[in-house]
Amino acid sequence: IVVLGMAGAPAVSGAAQASGSSTLHVSVKPRTGSSTAHFAVSFRAAETTGTVGTVRRAYRVTAGDQAGQGCLSSAARQAAPAKAGANVRVVLSPGKSSWCAGTFRGDVWETESIVCQPTQVCPDVVVAPQKVGTFTFRVTRG
Repeated sequence: IVVLGMAGAPAVSGAAQASGSSTLHVSVKPRTGSSTAHFAVSFRAAETTGTVGTVRRAYRVTAGDQAGQGCLSSAARQAAPAKAGANVRVVLSPGKSSWCAGTFRGDVWETESIVCQPTQVCPDVVVAPQKVGTFTFRVTRG
């Protein structure tokens, strides 16, 4: 059991590494905005997402900057399910807060998980998220 646990460690520790298979072209509009701006992150889905059989696949968009006080320095949203080749759009907004000023660096992650029915024994498998795209946007003061 110990050997199996150790063998799985590299897959989990490598979760922050970029996937070698495909990198998405990611765009952001606007590229620069105010502290209350909504930033639309767009890309074309390389894979079909949603639940197919026993696998749930999704795209997760994350962005962050150095932490500030009294402002939003990071955001994360999951994209709606999409077919391979479809345009995907995720809007990052500060909600009732405001963005911290600065350059935000973002990533698009492809995640997979196993789906089991309540009557099934679910395998203890963790699939490491794969970084499939990157982007930046800038927030100005005011």
